[in-house]
Amino acid sequence: MKTYLVGGAVRDKLLGLTPHEHDWVVVGATPAELEADGYQQVGKDFPVFLHPETRDEYALARTERKSGKGYKGFSVSFDPEVTLEQDLERRDLTINAIAEDTEGQLIDPFNGQKDIEQRLLRHVSAAFSEDPLRVLRIARFWARFAHLGFSIADNTYRLLQQMTASRELEHLTPERVWTEWQKALGTRNPELFLQLLLELNATEQVFPQLIVTKACLEHLRQTAQHTDDHETRFASIFIQQSGDFNLNQFCRQLAIPNRYRDAAQMALYQRQLVTAPNIDSSDYFKLLKDIDYWRRPQRLQQFLQLREALVSHHSLQLSTGIELAAKQTTQISAKQLQQQGLQGKQLGEALQVKRQQAFEQYFPGS
Repeated sequence: MKTYLVGGAVRDKLLGLTPHEHDWVVVGATPAELEADGYQQVGKDFPVFLHPETRDEYALARTERKSGKGYKGFSVSFDPEVTLEQDLERRDLTINAIAEDTEGQLIDPFNGQKDIEQRLLRHVSAAFSEDPLRVLRIARFWARFAHLGFSIADNTYRLLQQMTASRELEHLTPERVWTEWQKALGTRNPELFLQLLLELNATEQVFPQLIVTKACLEHLRQTAQHTDDHETRFASIFIQQSGDFNLNQFCRQLAIPNRYRDAAQMALYQRQLVTAPNIDSSDYFKLLKDIDYWRRPQRLQQFLQLREALVSHHSLQLSTGIELAAKQTTQISAKQLQQQGLQGKQLGEALQVKRQQAFEQYFPGS
């Protein structure tokens, strides 16, 4: 039994980056042998094991053969006779198909180091086209590494076009699509993820209903430069969607978490206000009511982050002042007004009046 460090950890070290996780491949072993050594099996699709001490993931060397549609349409073999080279050959990109043994020696049968030097995203073999998820993975890797000068190899780009034209992407599960998109939102250039899918005419298969325009990509680019918050980046995409865009249905179809949906809902419903040249205190107070600020204060922060990114004269200092003014409204309690004998509709109206007075008193420039 031999173990090798593989994938992203090896690639990132060669790029001078700090690996965030370490994945290992085990050659010449069986599940029973790993379990006997204290490894814990996890995963449903194929056996992956957690190291008893480091909790790193160890996977048995395997081969795959296309047997059906979509991401799960594969027959997988974990025979102990499977070699390291056979395991590396099934991987997506040459830069991800480099292994390192326990002595620190690199095993690179597909010239991944050369492609790292030339800054190329190149597929390993023709088997690449058997997995439609790899279209999204290439888009994500481009979004992650474009700032380092990486581009997609011509032959790989042509293969992506063929894969999209086959409409295999329609068979991807919503969970897998969202996983790739969510990871892409955390990259240096998340707009490139959508840009590649747009170039390939893949957005209709992957994101039904969503209209991706150049303005949409630009909003995402500007927002990503301004904030690392994934939900705010996601929200920026929806400023360009029409008012009849069915956001709830879209998010259900892709199994998108509610916190992302809520941020997108804020951007969609407030899209005109987000990019308005100027907003006065009364409009801002109406916004607080519309976004349910007193129960979900994070929505105001996301709104202001979008304003900072997309409106040139909206500064961080202005946002801080608006947040402080909004916070003053939380000091007005219904209990205080009830003690004055107010109830029902009168109580609600008085609460809003008091809150607005506090907000406008502390509003920047007041």
